Amino acid sequence: MTEIKWWHERSDGMGITQSLDVKLLVSEQSPYQLIEIYDHEFFGRLLVLDGYIQASNADEFIYHEMAVHVPLLGRERDKASVLIIGGGEGGILREALKHDFVTDVTMVEIDQRVIELSNEYLGVNGDYNDPRVTLVIDNAANLVSQSLETGKKYDLIVLDLTEPVGPSSCLFTKEFLANVTEIVSETGVIIDSDSIFLSKSGGHFLQEVSADGENLVSVMQNTKMLPHFEMYHTNIPLYPGADFGFFIYSRDGVSLRNPVKDFEGRHYNADVHQASFAIPNWQKKWLGIK
Repeated sequence: MTEIKWWHERSDGMGITQSLDVKLLVSEQSPYQLIEIYDHEFFGRLLVLDGYIQASNADEFIYHEMAVHVPLLGRERDKASVLIIGGGEGGILREALKHDFVTDVTMVEIDQRVIELSNEYLGVNGDYNDPRVTLVIDNAANLVSQSLETGKKYDLIVLDLTEPVGPSSCLFTKEFLANVTEIVSETGVIIDSDSIFLSKSGGHFLQEVSADGENLVSVMQNTKMLPHFEMYHTNIPLYPGADFGFFIYSRDGVSLRNPVKDFEGRHYNADVHQASFAIPNWQKKWLGIK
């Protein structure tokens, strides 16, 4: 292990950064991005892609549980097909497989080395050998195009993307989102998420700060490719700003606010599910939520 004193997370001109006293375990430039694994005395192993923390042993379960169990348990489903776009460390896959009514999970990740290094050093992944799982190493745009051709529909599509500074940048387009909306089922939902900041001028997303442009929320709201929008949030300590929003896009607009099945995770429970939809007034005004 290489000792590094006070590693600084990428800030992209925000004038604020997170500093951690860590030891470097792995630094590898893949064909797509810089992959780093650090070790912290209290937070455990950290996955860092292109300078941004993606997951830590200490708090990864908060993000992964909330991204999966809220949309899957927020309405009645006898069966559900799940598509994970990204998700290299495997936590979304792990949580989706916990539900017997999930019939199949497709995970498409462009960078196989993220999967391999995450499995080796973080060990938070789901079972890739589960018969319900199809793992595709490819650009997500190709998988989405194939689904359009075959008529495959998904009840939950999780956009588990990095910031739009690496391989995910090609997915932050209206063309890609238009195709994704065509492969979600009539009662299905797309889940997007991002870190939220508050400044003197109002609210901001990490996506728009890091890429200096639109984020997925604004694209979806402006185009109305899926007409219904709902938001919930949680706190994730090692994500920038800690306040982390999840954004739901659907055709039929059925609210996912109230859980319909009992389930207990490390973080998730029915009370947390309901409470996560309590949005402060400044965020309602900023995002146009009534």
